[in-house]
Amino acid sequence: MKLKNFSKSLLIAAITMSSFGALANTSHVDKIIERLENANDHRDHIMIVAHRGLWIKDGEPVYAEGSLTSIQKAIELGIEAIEQDIRQTKDGVFIGMHDETLDRTTTCTGEVAKKLWEELQKCNLVITDNLGQNRVVTEDKILTLEEIFQAIKGEILLNLDNKIGVEYFPEMFAMAKKAEVEHQLLATVNQNDEKQRNDATAMVAGLGVTDAHFLPNLYDSHVDLNVVEASLKEFQPSAIQLRNYHAPDGKITKDGGVLFSDEARKLAEKHNAHMWINTLYTYREMAGMRSGGRGDEMAVYANLPSEVFGFWADKGVTMFQTDEPEFAMQWLEENGYRKAYK
Repeated sequence: MKLKNFSKSLLIAAITMSSFGALANTSHVDKIIERLENANDHRDHIMIVAHRGLWIKDGEPVYAEGSLTSIQKAIELGIEAIEQDIRQTKDGVFIGMHDETLDRTTTCTGEVAKKLWEELQKCNLVITDNLGQNRVVTEDKILTLEEIFQAIKGEILLNLDNKIGVEYFPEMFAMAKKAEVEHQLLATVNQNDEKQRNDATAMVAGLGVTDAHFLPNLYDSHVDLNVVEASLKEFQPSAIQLRNYHAPDGKITKDGGVLFSDEARKLAEKHNAHMWINTLYTYREMAGMRSGGRGDEMAVYANLPSEVFGFWADKGVTMFQTDEPEFAMQWLEENGYRKAYK
């Protein structure tokens, strides 16, 4: 009897040690993905996506957007994801670049689509704002998509903002699979009219099995809750990107709009999906227009983070894409909206 109990104890100990070993071998990015894919288990933790990497701090550009430095700084900060815009050169090379032209963010000029990759290797990235003001030349170079994949591997998620069309996603995903980062990809797909929904459905069906995460992107100026529910049912996404989009009329939302209503929140919970909002700086249009006037400008310039991050968190948001990741992270942590990774 004692021997039997001793053997049982050994078995329990072995199982415990095995489980502990598996947990210890789990990478940080795997822990992030676990929280991404199980929204209902982590409603008490808000995830942060650094728009174009970490390039702005307290309202001022400090690194070149989309640069290797901006990616590394985001990883060091300990946030969950970065966003990178992808375009293609004349000879078919995918690169990280927001604008159609090189003029604002590099030392070169001209349209990206009309340039060869060999030409772009001579360009340096510059530190500047959305208007191209106060330019500071850096040593950072334009990154290829392969280089971006290597920079994020095992470290952080990548929100892939495809600027050239959903038809290019399959090639990008094939590259990601080869680089062993496919599971780290977030792919935003617009779902605001019938054509966009049909294109997205066809594209996803054509891909077959993939570890990438597709996120429907919906504007309250175009859709209602029926579309939200349909997108959640069809794609079963880990997160759904929602916009409280309004005309530049000077009004600030009081309730978050239909996509942040109690009904929308219940739909997200029903389908185990995160509610994601963009609070990005907007220079040429009304501040915070993607988020009902409650964006990074209000949080930083007006020093009212509770009216931005606190307001949207109370509406059910568990993912913020922001130009102020460090500011957002500090406020969210200080106010109990984030929990440590173990």
